[in-house]
Amino acid sequence: MTGSSFKYLIKEGFRNTWTNRMMSVASICVLLSCLVLIGSAAMVFLNINSLVERIEDENVIMVYINDNATDAQIDEMGKKISALSNVEKTEFVAKEKAWAEQLDTMEEAQAQFFTEVSTDIPLPDAYKVTVKDLSQFKTTVKEIKTFDNIDTVRENTELAKKLDTISRGITIIAMIIIAVLFAISLFIISNTIKLTVYSRRLEISIMKSVGATNSFVRLPFVVEGIILGIISGAVSLGVVWGIYELATKQFSDLFKSIGIMPLAFTDYALIMLGVFLAIGVISGVGGSLITMRRYLNKEGSEISAI
Repeated sequence: MTGSSFKYLIKEGFRNTWTNRMMSVASICVLLSCLVLIGSAAMVFLNINSLVERIEDENVIMVYINDNATDAQIDEMGKKISALSNVEKTEFVAKEKAWAEQLDTMEEAQAQFFTEVSTDIPLPDAYKVTVKDLSQFKTTVKEIKTFDNIDTVRENTELAKKLDTISRGITIIAMIIIAVLFAISLFIISNTIKLTVYSRRLEISIMKSVGATNSFVRLPFVVEGIILGIISGAVSLGVVWGIYELATKQFSDLFKSIGIMPLAFTDYALIMLGVFLAIGVISGVGGSLITMRRYLNKEGSEISAI
């Protein structure tokens, strides 16, 4: 295929998109609907996953240290805890700081009572340990309990298990929904493009009868699929963005009341645009190639029927 032929077929793809604009609009609307559902579902699950991760961050292990432990022993304990494979962060919490924070949570009279009764601090020094993988939470707790100079270890293994199950469930559900919606979009776009190809079956048969190769006939339809996919992807991003901003605005009071801060859509806009364009182009091109196959094998049968 020469360069001039290639340019001609590209132009034909753009021209055919405009000439068959009613079918093009139908294809865009169908693909747009599927992409909007995929994008909306993705943002919902991203927010749920963010909430789970926020709860996970609060589900830490508190390691309380014996009062008779020396500074060197406390430092050594911190190094051992940090060296564990499943430990993401280790933070030393001095008993003075912890007691001050505890007093801040009390009413003024109650806090004054405790400070006047005794100057001794009733809390031990501690390490606040954040784990990497909640599925290994119980094992990490057991490893920490083997260290010397530990008074008590406060943890919530059951909550960790529940959060790990929720996180895995969210990931699986999100993947299934996105896969199903992608399959639906490919199926619908294929059938929509099939109508376009059917309406132009005579044109295809004439081109085949005069010796046009399959690639020559197919390329304009592939170009149409790419154009439809790009338009659908770009428009879908705007629609999802608008729906998301509207939803977060409408439910802002509810989010504040339960202490949830929705994710900023701008942080995911470029990624979502890339995914939408990829899905749109793959659906458009795939649908074009699939539905062209039966007509490319007929080679003039429509002409002979006239």
